[in-house]
Amino acid sequence: MEPPPQGLYCAAMATPDANRDSDPGLGGFFHILGRRHFSPFKTYVNRAHHTVVVLNPKVGTKSFRQALTDGMREIRGVTDPSEGRYRLLKKAREFQFAPIRDYVDAFAHPGQYQFFCFVRNPYARLRSAWQNKFAYGHTQGYSRSIRRKELGRLRRFARGVQLPGARDGEAIPFTTFLAYVESQPAGQRDHHWDDQYHVLLMDDIRYERFFRMEGEFTAGLRQIFDRIDLVGPAMEGILGTQKNRSPKDEAPVFTAELAARVQQLYARDFATFGYDLDSWRGL
Repeated sequence: MEPPPQGLYCAAMATPDANRDSDPGLGGFFHILGRRHFSPFKTYVNRAHHTVVVLNPKVGTKSFRQALTDGMREIRGVTDPSEGRYRLLKKAREFQFAPIRDYVDAFAHPGQYQFFCFVRNPYARLRSAWQNKFAYGHTQGYSRSIRRKELGRLRRFARGVQLPGARDGEAIPFTTFLAYVESQPAGQRDHHWDDQYHVLLMDDIRYERFFRMEGEFTAGLRQIFDRIDLVGPAMEGILGTQKNRSPKDEAPVFTAELAARVQQLYARDFATFGYDLDSWRGL
């Protein structure tokens, strides 16, 4: 499969609702605000440099936030990355990126901004979601958010269809997780395993460029940070520590049959981002 163009996001990939040539005004902001996967906590807006980065869970979000935070501290001397908005929140991932008025401006006047995002091989992203959220929870504990929202649902689903992982304390295998994801409608799943097309709001946002985690991550960070004037030796040192951190070395989970199911599940992601349908081998 040939990859799609890497320049402006192709209008043919978008629905007619997406505004391409004129600014939608406040209606555009309120429309985005109502989308399931939109959050100001995973959307970086730099109004001064007309730059927006929509973060994609399981695709370098922590690395982007940390590099941004470190760059602001090292280059601009900003000790509070939230610039005073959230003084009690010190971690890089726990603050809103910009004042609300800047989000309003970006989505009311998207033609004045350039939008960027990072994408990942759908096979690797789904496996990473399972590994990080479910694979080891029965021995190492599940995160609070998974315990509160998804764990009970997944185990009830497993009981209903008689799959492994139904009982409390039992391991949840990848095959059960995949079946659980398949049971949910596209666009309504948790953002860690929903299709990237929906998570990135691609029917509403025209991206200047998407960067693949595989081989383009650091270059993508550099291009974005150049745009917002985080440059120089200190920034290069920070970027030198950013890598595409793959899951730890373990036995592959995919078979040809499972890969075919994932291809169907994420068909639009494979087509939009140009990933090889045979790239499941070894994952």
